[in-house]
Amino acid sequence: MVISAYNEEKVIEKKLENIIKSDYENLEIIIANDCSDDRTVEICEKFIKNHPEFDIKVNTAKDHFGKTNAQNEAVDVASGEIIVFSDANSMFKEDAIKELVSFFTADDIEYVCGSLIYKKDGQISSVVAENTYWDLELKMREIESKISTIAAGNGAIYACRKKDYRHYNLVSSHDYEMPLHAGLNKKRALYNKDAIAVEKAGATTKDEFKRKVRMQRRILTNIFTNLKRLNIFKYGWFAFFHFNHKTLRFLQAFFHILIFVANIFLIKSGIFYQITMIGQILFYILALLGYLSKSKAKILYFPLYYSLMMLAQIKGAYNQISGKSKATWEKAESTR
Repeated sequence: MVISAYNEEKVIEKKLENIIKSDYENLEIIIANDCSDDRTVEICEKFIKNHPEFDIKVNTAKDHFGKTNAQNEAVDVASGEIIVFSDANSMFKEDAIKELVSFFTADDIEYVCGSLIYKKDGQISSVVAENTYWDLELKMREIESKISTIAAGNGAIYACRKKDYRHYNLVSSHDYEMPLHAGLNKKRALYNKDAIAVEKAGATTKDEFKRKVRMQRRILTNIFTNLKRLNIFKYGWFAFFHFNHKTLRFLQAFFHILIFVANIFLIKSGIFYQITMIGQILFYILALLGYLSKSKAKILYFPLYYSLMMLAQIKGAYNQISGKSKATWEKAESTR
């Protein structure tokens, strides 16, 4: 098992305690340390000393190049046939690892992701909105997995065979790249709803926005590269799922801009366009009121949350064009 960690002194001991309680034998645990400069390594080494019966080691990356690089270097020293990945702040249910591994029943299964559940602390609005979106996301994955292969995973709980692991671009993320390459290789990426991890969503709008921007740091690359993924005659269900689940979603913010601008030019063409213009403006006003008032009312927070997702796509595209996208990032403290 590979646990990604960068300055995780707040949660790393809790994570290790969580994993050693797993219902899975002969587990090799590697902390993929991305050159932490806090007490993360010190805490890990103390934990290892106090638990000699477990196979736990810290693998510190050669340089601070981000999560994907730390994972690459950790996998190189891993000895297992199947590698389970997780983040330091994601807590597994006791049988989660066993559930992930149980899905590798055929050679064509290259990747399995579990179900990430966001914890509700006092019904924080961002958590409620995230869970509403996430419930739909997981339902889509369940359907895709039953039919053929999923178009996307998550970075908190997943696994792959070591022989299928690739050293990806350091700015890329496994949750997008692994299902993509499985599909392109005519293999399968599956979703197991019974492999469960629990994580705190960002408790503040600022933290959630930062997280969403980070997730979109390769949005333009994801849209315009590997276009063969959309060849439905060659890739069948995978091409269909990827277009509907990922490609259209990557284009969502740009569609909104196009629709808004087009609506301005069409506003004199009839009452229909006047109503749609009013509807769009009202929606964004509600989002702005939600931001300014910090209200937990759903009528304000859901428009705000959706608008933040769209702004994150635009910000992600801008960062990539301007060369500001990077492999490293600062974690959201409210998720710890």
